[in-house]
Amino acid sequence: MPKFEYKVIEFKPGGFWGTKLDAADIETQLNKMGEEGWELLNSLDTNEYNGATKKLLFIFKRLSTF
Repeated sequence: MPKFEYKVIEFKPGGFWGTKLDAADIETQLNKMGEEGWELLNSLDTNEYNGATKKLLFIFKRLSTF
């Protein structure tokens, strides 16, 4: 039976109001993870208040190397 390992990466919005996300930075990180053999399972945002995004979480898995 195959074994998997999992990794969670978070991105926090920046900017003065804490609402700015840099799509290019996220894309670069996702491509890096893909090159390392990680498969994106899910992404989600966590809300702070009034629907504002506190952070984005990306959940990855790959076959275990141990």
